[in-house]
Amino acid sequence: MIKIEEDKLSLQDYFYIGYLYLIILGIVSDAIFYGIFGVSYLNYTTILDALISPISLLTNNWRITLILIFMFWIMHLYFSRWMFKMYAYFREKKWYQKIYNIEKWDKKYEKLKQRKNQLPGLMFIFFLLFVSMRTGMGIGMKQKFSKQDAVPNYTLVFKDNTKLDVRKIGQNSAYFFYFIPGEKEITATPISDNIKQIKRLRKEK
Repeated sequence: MIKIEEDKLSLQDYFYIGYLYLIILGIVSDAIFYGIFGVSYLNYTTILDALISPISLLTNNWRITLILIFMFWIMHLYFSRWMFKMYAYFREKKWYQKIYNIEKWDKKYEKLKQRKNQLPGLMFIFFLLFVSMRTGMGIGMKQKFSKQDAVPNYTLVFKDNTKLDVRKIGQNSAYFFYFIPGEKEITATPISDNIKQIKRLRKEK
């Protein structure tokens, strides 16, 4: 395996890595989210959609962003500080020494402390948090709509001027995903060929 040192990466390399990271993050998280509803999302998406998806979700949902940042911060503290403090505490316990090979684990933790480049680990942590969040959103939404009808939050105006009140689940550059009240299956409608307007309904106070 070829190891790339952090100081040998150029700005262009970081841009390329970030580009691939966002694409993979978008594809995996969206595929899982829509897969929970029985939709093969890869048939409806493009590379650009996958790239923009994580950014769009975070910028349009400040509560989710705050929760994700908080969880990321907690996990960062654990892997960068708390983990070592916990090990230093437990390694002095006799019961812990009987279970684990202390010399072996001392070497592993020492290597972890000496690592200067934490970027790969932080990217992996964020990946797990983001995918877990999207999975939880999908499961929670499916359970909710399986017990009760979806409350419409958008009105679709089609090119023949017919209107339909729907519950939006998601959207990309080509498709609008929604529930029709009373139905349990998600619908995907091409935007450019069918929809003339997408209107957000006001929330009832």
